[in-house]
Amino acid sequence: MKKYFLLLAIGLYACVASAQLIKQESQSPKKQADLDWYNCSFEEDGVYGAEINKAYEFLKGKKIKKRPIVALIGSGLDVEHEDLRQAIWVNPKEKADGKDNDKNGLADDINGWNFLGGQDGQVMEILMREGDREFLRLKDKYGDYITSNGEFFKIMDGKRVKVPAPENLSEYSYYKNVVMPESQLARIYGGWNMAYVIEEYGQKFKEELNAKFPGRKISLQEFQTCYDPNAPQDTLRDVTFTLIATAFQLYKTDDIDLVYKTFVETSVARSKESYEEALKDYGYDGRKDVVGDDYLDINDNKYGNSVLLTSDAGAGTMQAGIIGGKRGNGLGGDGIMDEAEIMTLRVSASGGEPYIKDMVLAIRYAVDHGADVIVLPQQNTLYPDGQKAWMSKALRYAESKGVLVIVPAWELSQDLAKQTFYPNRRMTGDKELTNLMIVSSSDKEGNPSLNANYGAKELDLFAPGIDIYSTYTGDTYQTGSGGGLASASVAGVAALIKAYYPELSGSQVRDILLQNVTSRKGAEVEKGIQVGGKQAQDLFLFDDLCLSGGVLNAYRALVAADKWSK
Repeated sequence: MKKYFLLLAIGLYACVASAQLIKQESQSPKKQADLDWYNCSFEEDGVYGAEINKAYEFLKGKKIKKRPIVALIGSGLDVEHEDLRQAIWVNPKEKADGKDNDKNGLADDINGWNFLGGQDGQVMEILMREGDREFLRLKDKYGDYITSNGEFFKIMDGKRVKVPAPENLSEYSYYKNVVMPESQLARIYGGWNMAYVIEEYGQKFKEELNAKFPGRKISLQEFQTCYDPNAPQDTLRDVTFTLIATAFQLYKTDDIDLVYKTFVETSVARSKESYEEALKDYGYDGRKDVVGDDYLDINDNKYGNSVLLTSDAGAGTMQAGIIGGKRGNGLGGDGIMDEAEIMTLRVSASGGEPYIKDMVLAIRYAVDHGADVIVLPQQNTLYPDGQKAWMSKALRYAESKGVLVIVPAWELSQDLAKQTFYPNRRMTGDKELTNLMIVSSSDKEGNPSLNANYGAKELDLFAPGIDIYSTYTGDTYQTGSGGGLASASVAGVAALIKAYYPELSGSQVRDILLQNVTSRKGAEVEKGIQVGGKQAQDLFLFDDLCLSGGVLNAYRALVAADKWSK
């Protein structure tokens, strides 16, 4: 996947979420199968829920052995919501007195921590994208290079000058082949450099044409004589020729003077303006001013604040409602495990992509404070090597402590066998992680989200995540969809298992969940796919879309856990 499609999807996702999370003015009576349908079963209710109600029938007479802790690493959370108060984790060693009572370097981390906060109570409301962060980190080294036929050039005083190759060709290759496709800023900056090339070759074409056709009006037909397939290869000339030829069509003219006036002669100024606007929009998210840390230094780890109710808290509050909303109280939907304790660790904002450092420190915080289950934000396509090592180490740490980690896949219709997303089970470079689950959302009919990423080996299972009714900020309740809600469904079931069978490790819980789904093997389903960078649709067998070949099932998982524990 190129980040171009990721950027489009982020914008699309924001629009979809906005449409779905509209406050309901009235709460007319509806069946559970129309609201928190993840509790239901196909046999009893006609929907492919996770059979939570049936699971509780099986658990009658059994005693809860612990209150499992679920760490939601993502957006903020309304910890005072009327339907969630009983399910909010409280740090037993901390007091709300402005002091660091438990001596972990974080003052007042009562219910969790906001890694996007400052000491003065400010919080970051939007984040940059990882590709743009990497572009700005490497821009001064490699942003000005232009290559052609194995040679390197830079623009100096408005002219293209040949220069030696970069000293670190490996890092330059990473910048060109990984960062540039992932960074909108990098592409626009590269276009600004290319604008000088367009000016240079545009002038050469004009001189050639005036010599060939003196005193004659130049049209597209004459301009096409500038292309000589037998001439020595010059990629920059060829690119400029193609762009100018396309400009004839773009401006719907056959007059080269108009093309030069509106395209060639203005290319540098327009490209410079485009980059400056993009830099203003995407090049700074306020981290230096608000948080003040070095995001590239994992040891710079004492930052953030305790503000958890933020402008993006709606998503986390919905996840929390699925996991731990009070059952049977007539408010909202019934949570899967309302005796779970939900820890909030904020690393996401309303836009952009989480800093890997924040996620890594949040994982370690969760593990060190007794989390049984961790939910991470969506996967991403760009994990710089050093930061990927941080994440690998943190996931191994969670694995060693028996913690299950759940990650929702993006809704980009991508085949995970062809495009690598992180984190994934194979990212550590050695033995595959056994405690990491990748999940996507399914609907009431048991069909996968049309746009969900998929992979016969890379995606673990599908879980209820479409048209889910749950808690929202300000004691309200909303209906929403997305991979984050599917991951909450899985986290809720995992917490239910850990509550009754705490001796099971995160790796064992993952195995149990995978081996005891509602099987959809052999079912033919419609699925969105990417073909040549364009959206399309095709039919798949369900078992070709995920490892388990089915949908999350709490009842079957608990029956298996009961046998396993004996």
